[in-house]
Amino acid sequence: MKEKAIKYLFVLLLVIFLIIQIYPVIWLFIASLKDSVELSTTPFSLPKAVTFENYKNVLGDGVIGGYMWNSLKITLISLVLILVLSATIGFALSKFRYKHSKKIYSFFMFGIMVPVQITLIPLFIFYSKIGILNTSMAMVLPQVGFALPLSVMMFVNFYNFVPDELIEAGIVDGCSPYRVFLQIVAPLARNTMITIASMYSILIWNDFIFANTFISDSSAKTITMGLKDYVGAFGNVDWGATYAAISIAILPPILIYFSLNKWVTSGMTAGATKG
Repeated sequence: MKEKAIKYLFVLLLVIFLIIQIYPVIWLFIASLKDSVELSTTPFSLPKAVTFENYKNVLGDGVIGGYMWNSLKITLISLVLILVLSATIGFALSKFRYKHSKKIYSFFMFGIMVPVQITLIPLFIFYSKIGILNTSMAMVLPQVGFALPLSVMMFVNFYNFVPDELIEAGIVDGCSPYRVFLQIVAPLARNTMITIASMYSILIWNDFIFANTFISDSSAKTITMGLKDYVGAFGNVDWGATYAAISIAILPPILIYFSLNKWVTSGMTAGATKG
């Protein structure tokens, strides 16, 4: 009886936690389907008449499409660099035995402890001097730099459980280290790659601090920066259009998470057990 009570209490707590987590998202989508009058009078009720006018207004001018393209471009370039660099660096640190390899690994791990905020002013000055402010490169470089430490650690943890005999067998068969990595090791690390891609695609898409620091040109704004445009002069806000724009902006991360959730779960536990 006591075990059942604990079980029901645990389930109740999970349900409460789930409601707290998903209620703001559900309310956001519902609010985006209301007109301005209904939003101001009954903001928390279901819409009396569903309207897509807010979405038409947001998508009609094409501005949000440009913001989303900038975010997509930065996200894809960053992900490719993060995966290629961290996968190869992790393989070298895990399987190649050479002097100072542990020190190099410790150097990467130190990057996890560096706060983003303390680098913003030095990076801004540096990017200004080399002329890459208001470009995609100004966004890609810090995203890759801050993602590498954790990504390298995840790959190293996985590679440590790949048998050395498997690598040696490939080399004995005449494969170069590059071929061993591409044809033997990389396919085994698929779940880890998907986990890192899923995690950082959401983080990079949602980034605001780098965009707000390095981007001021409207043509280079990302989706998170673009959402600020819906706040008018003196704080006047078209809430319907704002909710519609936010709904559009959060849709890609939601789709990515639910599409890759199965691989993310297995990738996060990769290296914990040999199986």
